[in-house]
Amino acid sequence: MTRLICAAALLTVAVVASCPSTTQASAPEVPAEMVRTLQDRIDLWARRDTHHGVSASVVLADGAQWAGTAGESAPGVPLDAGDLIQIASITKTMTAAVILQLVDEGVLRLEDTVSRWLAPIANVNGAITLRQLLNHTSGVANYTGAGLALGQAIADDPSHVFTPHELLRFAGAASFAPGASTQYTNAAFLLLGMVAEQATGRAITELYRQRLFGPLGLDAILMPGLEEPTRPVAVAYPSGSAINPMDHLSLLSIGHSAFGLLSNASTVARWGHALISGSVISERSQQEMRTMVAAAGNIQGETGSGLGIRGYEYLDRKQFGHSGGATFGSSLLLFDPQPGVTVAVVMNQGAGADHFSLAPVFRGAPRVGQVSVDSY
Repeated sequence: MTRLICAAALLTVAVVASCPSTTQASAPEVPAEMVRTLQDRIDLWARRDTHHGVSASVVLADGAQWAGTAGESAPGVPLDAGDLIQIASITKTMTAAVILQLVDEGVLRLEDTVSRWLAPIANVNGAITLRQLLNHTSGVANYTGAGLALGQAIADDPSHVFTPHELLRFAGAASFAPGASTQYTNAAFLLLGMVAEQATGRAITELYRQRLFGPLGLDAILMPGLEEPTRPVAVAYPSGSAINPMDHLSLLSIGHSAFGLLSNASTVARWGHALISGSVISERSQQEMRTMVAAAGNIQGETGSGLGIRGYEYLDRKQFGHSGGATFGSSLLLFDPQPGVTVAVVMNQGAGADHFSLAPVFRGAPRVGQVSVDSY
C-alpha cells in the first residue's frame, strides 16, 4: 500500500490552539477573526508548488461551523468544499460506532468472539474478541502489508471491487496472541464490518446510512464501488500526478469498512463532533471507546488506542479522533474536550507528494513532525 505523510496534524494543532479564547457559548457563527486566520493558513499551505488541495473544517462547542478549501481539485480547477476525497481510516470511527450501537442494543457484546459470529477464516484466531478488534490488540496481520501479492491483484483488474473475504486472504499469520500487544491492522475493521453484517443481516453501507449518516443528515459520504457518488470526486495526486480515483475502483475498494469511504472535511467534522461529543452512542459506550491501551506506535502524536478512536496530546491537553492515509487522500479528525471543538482536515494527496510540514504556517504552534505510515 502506498505510503504518505499526514502533515494535516500540524494544521489541527494550530486550529485547536486558537479555539479556547474565541469560542463563546452564545455565538451563532465562527468568529470572523478565526475564519480569516484559518483560511489564511490553508491558503499559505496551498501556495507551495508541490501541494494540491486541502479541505478543512471546524465545529465549535455551540455547533457553529467553518469550512474552507485551498488549492486544486484538478489541474486549474479549485477544490470545492463539497468535493469528495478519500478519508481513509476515519472510516474506522464509523464502523466502530455501528458496533458500539449494536452493543448498546444488546445485539453484540464487546467480549463476543469472532467465532461467535463468523465461520473460520484462515489466519484469524476465532478467540479474538470484538474489543480486541476495536483497539488493535487482536494480533491479526494487516492485509495491506501483503506487498506485491495485493498490488498485483489490484493491477490485474482496475475495475474489480474487492470483498472483505477476498482481502482477508492476503492477511498472513497472526503477529501475536490476542491481547498480548497492540498493532494497528486494517484487517480488524474488515472483520468488524463482517460481524455487523452477520448480526443484522444488512450490508455495512446500509448500516452506515440507516444508523449514522441518515440521522445526522450527512449525505456527502459514500463507499465507492458499492455506492455511486452524487457530487464531484476530487482528482488525487498520489505521487504528484493527477489521477481520477474513480478510474481505480480496485484500489479504492480495498479499504471497505477499514478505510474505504469518500467524504469532505465539513462532513467529517460534523460526524466527529456528533460521535465523540456523545450523541451517537450511549454514555457507557463513550467511556469504553475512550479507554485507551498502549499506542500502536505508527503515528507520531498518538498516545493510545481506544475502541475505534485514538488518543492524542497536543497543547498539553488530551484529544480524541483518528487519522487517515491512503493512495488518494490523507486526513485527520480531532475532538478536543476542553473547548469542545472538533477539527477535520482532508487532503487529496498521497505518497510521493511533498507534504512539507505545515509548521511554517503555524508560528508558535508545537511542531508535531512528519508522519509516514501504511494505510492508517
